[in-house]
Amino acid sequence: MTYADNRLQATRREPKQARSRLLVASIREACRRIIQDNSADSLTAQRIADVAGVTIGSFYQYYPNKEAVLLDVLLEDAPEEADQLASETRYLGALRWQSLEDTLRELVVVTCERHRRLLQRHGEIYRRYHREIGFDTLIQASVRRYAPTSSLQEWLRETLLHHRPELPTASATFRAFLIATTLTEASARAVDEQPEWLGSATFRAELQQMLLAHALQAAAPADSATRHLPQKDPDNELPE
Repeated sequence: MTYADNRLQATRREPKQARSRLLVASIREACRRIIQDNSADSLTAQRIADVAGVTIGSFYQYYPNKEAVLLDVLLEDAPEEADQLASETRYLGALRWQSLEDTLRELVVVTCERHRRLLQRHGEIYRRYHREIGFDTLIQASVRRYAPTSSLQEWLRETLLHHRPELPTASATFRAFLIATTLTEASARAVDEQPEWLGSATFRAELQQMLLAHALQAAAPADSATRHLPQKDPDNELPE
């Protein structure tokens, strides 16, 4: 595997010919111009295509959506960030099978440090657009290189069931949802409102404790009044 193969790419496919490279470069430059000159509401796939002077069909040939262009713009001037994301994924992917507690603690550290790095590199652009980018969702492209999962929530559900096989499937799914939502929303709110908290040991420790509380709480016994009801699909039941 070459160095380039390890890189996280936001484009649908890497442009090979000079004309294609120029087209992709014009799309990225159009995105930058819109970000600098207009509000977030004006950033659409059609608007990017218009400013770039390309057809919407050409846009979708290389990018699935505007968020993918934003990710490319953020990573273009810092290619080492893509490799850092892949490295973090490999590290967490190995740690998850060893210790649930250590995995959740490190997940908080990795998430906070990722936001801090991107804020330092891209400043107000990242702070204004990090939610529109859907950054946490897009980096799952890196996660899927090393584990066949569809989302952070699914990754966490599998980790929970590995360490706590006594949990009903619905309970593990619910806890994974709470952990993923708490982590992503708390860190995103910190980017929005209090970016200095991302480097705070107190903020990280409190967030770690919240995740651990969701993960380690004992499963409640089945309610006696519903114990003999017909079984439903466990993935659609409320957790016990």
